[in-house]
Amino acid sequence: MWSPETLHIGLSTQRLVFAETKKMWPGKVAICDSISYAETADAEPWRPAVAALTRLLAAKRKANPTQTPTLRIVLSGRFVRWQLLPWHPELTQPKERVAYAKLNFRETFGNIVEDWQIQLPPQPPNQTMPACAIDSALLAALHTTCKEARAHLVAVMPYFSSAFDRWRNTLKGRAAWFGLVEADCLSLGLLHGGSWVGLRTQRLDEDWRDVLPGMMAQIGIPNSLEDTTPSVYLAGDGEPPASTGAVAFTWLQPAAQAKPGKVGCRMALGV
Repeated sequence: MWSPETLHIGLSTQRLVFAETKKMWPGKVAICDSISYAETADAEPWRPAVAALTRLLAAKRKANPTQTPTLRIVLSGRFVRWQLLPWHPELTQPKERVAYAKLNFRETFGNIVEDWQIQLPPQPPNQTMPACAIDSALLAALHTTCKEARAHLVAVMPYFSSAFDRWRNTLKGRAAWFGLVEADCLSLGLLHGGSWVGLRTQRLDEDWRDVLPGMMAQIGIPNSLEDTTPSVYLAGDGEPPASTGAVAFTWLQPAAQAKPGKVGCRMALGV
């Protein structure tokens, strides 16, 4: 019988990964598996992911028509755009903050921003805020898919955000790099003085170890970090990598990880 407490979903351009947690084992992953598909050259690269989710939920529904699963969805960095917004004390209303964020996104990406939904976290005083933009059509498709499958969608969030929330205490408020390694993209942010000073996501066409130094230079040099060496912390959805590149790093690995052989399980759980 399929009776998960929560169904955790990770969506990327190459595969859907899912992990189920059951009531009789609180906090433990009972099942973790993945569905692979071909990456599309379509202008909406998330279409295969949503199609896979539709098939998965239909199969679960057929297996147990009485269940109403709760879903939490994590999105690959390929489906998310980022902007760092400075602190502006005069922006006190949510609509003002969204309008300001949209203006910043438009300056970088153009009028396509009108087709995106911008999400803003709470902004502590005097700190920059990482704003993310997600294709509105993707979010609408996820909600429609879940509604038709009678599933309860409670959260959709970027993998980078979820992983950073999981590991932020490890950084202990120090100046540090935090990166997220995925199969086809690398996201990297720089924290200094408790605030983000840089954040980028780059598609990978080569080994991420070869891409990492260049990304660090692009972020660090404008922020006058040529002569400082903050520690580098990395997480990701693959197996722990060997530190054989030009940059030394600490790989953030959960102490206990169910089904470690299933690549991508960490993405489903957002860690």
